[in-house]
Amino acid sequence: MKSEGHPSSIYSYVFIDQEPATYLFRTINSIVYEVQFKPTPYLFGEHSPFADSIVELVLKVVDAPTGVRPPRDAVTAPTIAAIINDFYERSSQTITIYICDSSDKRQKARWTTFNRWYDYFSARNYQRFDRTVFDNVEEVTYYCAVIISAENPHRLSIFEAFNRLLDGYNDPK
Repeated sequence: MKSEGHPSSIYSYVFIDQEPATYLFRTINSIVYEVQFKPTPYLFGEHSPFADSIVELVLKVVDAPTGVRPPRDAVTAPTIAAIINDFYERSSQTITIYICDSSDKRQKARWTTFNRWYDYFSARNYQRFDRTVFDNVEEVTYYCAVIISAENPHRLSIFEAFNRLLDGYNDPK
């Protein structure tokens, strides 16, 4: 059953106030999504002035009763946007990093889906910076984004740190 005719503008969701901050919602197709904001203070260096504000955005299907890829659902995108808005209302200086999962080589499709979902996010007060990085060893392209409040006093340093992180991805470890 498709949800295009779903009467609600978003699905109801549950916020689990723990670390990582987690949201859960079930679609009309009985697909359960988990949206997590996982602390990643080490990403730009644990001594950076904004280390405690960095989270990784993790979007995953935790239950798909049919066992197949979830069908397109017109209510999922606005629900995820509402969740992101709710999270930022709880912590406006958060720095969110999104890196598409590449474990099954479907990262480009995930990036397209993420962009479609992000379009629902009211980003007037936020800035987003996108980058891709190619892994020379695995021959995989990673799609990445950083989202921050436009009011974050460290935003230029954050974008610079994000660039340095990705610029150095293929450097010898």
